[in-house]
Amino acid sequence: MGWVNAKRRRREGATGEVGEGANSSLAPGSLPLGLEGGSPRGGRDQGGSAESFRPLAHAASPRRRPKGPAPATAAHPVASLRPCGSALIPSRQVGSAASVRRRLVRVSLRGCALVLWLLCAAAAHAAATCDAPLRLPAADAGMHAPWDGLLRSFVRNGVVDYGCMQAHEGELDRYLAELVGAPPEGLARAAQLALWINAYNAATVKLILRRYPQIRSIKEIPRRWTEQEWTVGGKRYSLEEIENEILRAKFGEPRIHFAINCASKSCPDLAAEAYVAARLDAQLDAATRRFLIDPVKGARVARARGLFSDRETLYLSAIFKWFRADFEAGQTVTTFVTPFLAPDSRLRLAAHAGEVRIDYLDYDWRLNGI
Repeated sequence: MGWVNAKRRRREGATGEVGEGANSSLAPGSLPLGLEGGSPRGGRDQGGSAESFRPLAHAASPRRRPKGPAPATAAHPVASLRPCGSALIPSRQVGSAASVRRRLVRVSLRGCALVLWLLCAAAAHAAATCDAPLRLPAADAGMHAPWDGLLRSFVRNGVVDYGCMQAHEGELDRYLAELVGAPPEGLARAAQLALWINAYNAATVKLILRRYPQIRSIKEIPRRWTEQEWTVGGKRYSLEEIENEILRAKFGEPRIHFAINCASKSCPDLAAEAYVAARLDAQLDAATRRFLIDPVKGARVARARGLFSDRETLYLSAIFKWFRADFEAGQTVTTFVTPFLAPDSRLRLAAHAGEVRIDYLDYDWRLNGI
């Protein structure tokens, strides 16, 4: 009969009628045996049907949401979250954003490289374009006519327009080709000296044009003065050989230091004409005077105030230090420079004769042109 009573108790619980005898031992308001805990969808007090309740045997069913936070599933693609600003973004999305940023950086770098290339190409095109006309050379230029025409056209106050020189580089190449077959030994002394000065200056300009417009100083060029690549009269020379073994050693003319040009701001100006035999002496005097009246790179007289001295100082180009022996042949450096100085500097030197000390100016190797 026990099973009959159990069946009766289940039936009474399903109909909501709790028999007095069957469940007299239950506390008021409690559920019958097997129905503790109720259901997420309602309990006895909400009038649920028999199907609304689950026995205790099914309390751990996977369809029932357990109490507390659900455990994270490692395999889920958005299980771990990372902060990004004030929001939470799934880690996979964060990785995608970083990848996009890397691609944008690469694209930006390529874009910058392209812009730089275009700017360089535009600069090179502008350098090779020149609106200034090529002027005619002087009537007495002779074999130096191509070089004389370039100088008269593209040199102003010592500033060289290398862009226009480059646009007319064919004229320079023509002049250098003429020097190959011009033996200086058969010329008079003045003609030889003029030829070697012009050859030195034309070769220096050619050196610059090879790297223009990227070059900023002649010192950027390796072996600029020692490379034997300039042919005069069928023989190859370096610029150093032309200066030291020919111009200085054979001619003994200190004024050549103000005629040859090293393509730098502190160098003596490149003359706006070629040197020619008929006017060479006057041209050398003019070049020396033009340099020594320049207080920035040539010479100036000023009072030097120091801790232990207060005296007049003659500030000279470093050329006078490097080649001092050339200016002291039978005279002093002060004696050599005085006739070429500005009038006020000459007066100050005369007023402090024997008390003037010599110091040297800084040398600026930046390019002497545009």
